[in-house]
Amino acid sequence: MTTAQPHLFEALVWRLAQRISGARPGGHRGLARGAGEIFADVAPLARHPDPRRLDLRRSLTDPFGEVFVRRFETRTDLTLHLLLDASASLATGAQADRQELAALLASGFAQAARRGGDLFALDVGCGGRKALEIPPGRSLNAPEEIFARLRSLAPQGEGLEALARLTEALPHERILVALISDFEHAPEELDELLSALRPRPLLPIWLRDSGLENPPGGFGLADLRDPETGRRRVVLTTKTWAAAQSRTSAERRAALKRVFERHGLRPVEILDGISIGELSAALEEAPP
Repeated sequence: MTTAQPHLFEALVWRLAQRISGARPGGHRGLARGAGEIFADVAPLARHPDPRRLDLRRSLTDPFGEVFVRRFETRTDLTLHLLLDASASLATGAQADRQELAALLASGFAQAARRGGDLFALDVGCGGRKALEIPPGRSLNAPEEIFARLRSLAPQGEGLEALARLTEALPHERILVALISDFEHAPEELDELLSALRPRPLLPIWLRDSGLENPPGGFGLADLRDPETGRRRVVLTTKTWAAAQSRTSAERRAALKRVFERHGLRPVEILDGISIGELSAALEEAPP
């Protein structure tokens, strides 16, 4: 894996696989019909009186002599709304700097949204409090500003309470929600947040650290920090201890994946670092 710079995300231009409603022009397929760019269907002239768009072939071959017009899709914009879980565990790492990864992803997505002609918004939750809010906009300086502010942020707190509260104000249409987290939370808490976000299109992004999931089994002492609370403790490391940690981590990931599956979601998993090619492929395959 290589560490990506924000400008490399220009290749990621947001497209929803599903049609979304909206009236403002943008880069996404909309529900509205009119003088758009993409052919949609044909309809009877009596119901859609626009003689400029007569479909002569369909009209001449209609057995009932009805006249038809061609209809096109108009384009619409959307807001890419990023929710970042910056609870204490974000600052904990062994093989990865997950806070820097989160900052790169957020700034890169802001760049991609701007390139796609969309709005970008950001909310950051630190446990029970909101730490940062950037309202929807198209600021040219947003990607660089976002990276700097998130890189200097002090992750703290426990849980997803602040993000759960923030979902109440999110619109339900013309929005794509990207949720960035290490998901060091109980499955029940994740389930509540995902339920609160429905039915909005949601893209979960899972920041993982292989060093925390599968620690080395050498004998010695290690100064460890609890992933969620941030509290430090000294432990005796052995092969048995490392094997137990790996099993516990695997069981926790499996439980979280079952929660995602129940909501029809497949998170994009970032392990230790960002590969633009792999991220692009994962985003292409992720369901809307």
